[in-house]
Amino acid sequence: MTVDRSVLLPYLSKVERRRSLSEAASAAFMALPLEQHSYEIYRDILKEGDRPTRACLILTGVASRYSTLKNGTQQINSFHLAGDMVDLNAGLLTVSDSGIRTHTPTTVVTIGCEDILDLASDYPEWGRAFWFDTLVDASIFREWTVNVGRRTAVARVAHLLLEFNARLEKIGLGDGRAFVLPITQADLADAVGLSAIHTNRSIQRLRRSGAIRTHGRNFVIEDYPALVEEASFDPAYLQPEGPRR
Repeated sequence: MTVDRSVLLPYLSKVERRRSLSEAASAAFMALPLEQHSYEIYRDILKEGDRPTRACLILTGVASRYSTLKNGTQQINSFHLAGDMVDLNAGLLTVSDSGIRTHTPTTVVTIGCEDILDLASDYPEWGRAFWFDTLVDASIFREWTVNVGRRTAVARVAHLLLEFNARLEKIGLGDGRAFVLPITQADLADAVGLSAIHTNRSIQRLRRSGAIRTHGRNFVIEDYPALVEEASFDPAYLQPEGPRR
């Protein structure tokens, strides 16, 4: 099936907001062989233990990286939204130590790992861009480690809500105060390392404090400074796009 290459333009624009690319580098990226796939909710894009052969760019929807314990419980390690290139490190791995799963109906395009590596080798500016993306992922992983390891239950939930607020605003799915949470409370619990009941109680406490207002999955931040203080939230770890000064 022929893939409309214009689907690559948002990611190309995101990269160029950080640092401009040569015409040759941009053209080489736009010429990469692609495959497009659509997944229903809770489908694995990549399973734990698989040998990864392709990286994927999320066009629509939400996916997460997760790890499964021997007792069957899961820990979500990160969420990935439209415009995110997932698994850029796959080309250097022999086996995937985590899985990637959808949380909504999701469409992706995939690029062969060897094609990614060749592009980075032929055009060092792409090597730098891909390296930056993997470093942003690592920054988010570190912040999540702090979140689960040191913050209180309420602060964990507040922090992840603020992360979603910031990231959804960046892709035009929020206005900086109101957004639709694209995951369930059970998913939220698996991301913050709490039970579903404890997660719900934390949301209710944030509601009673006046920091947020909710209706179903619709969230409105009523007191942004209070929520930031509760979560000790600093969006710098998300590495906002823009040229280095």
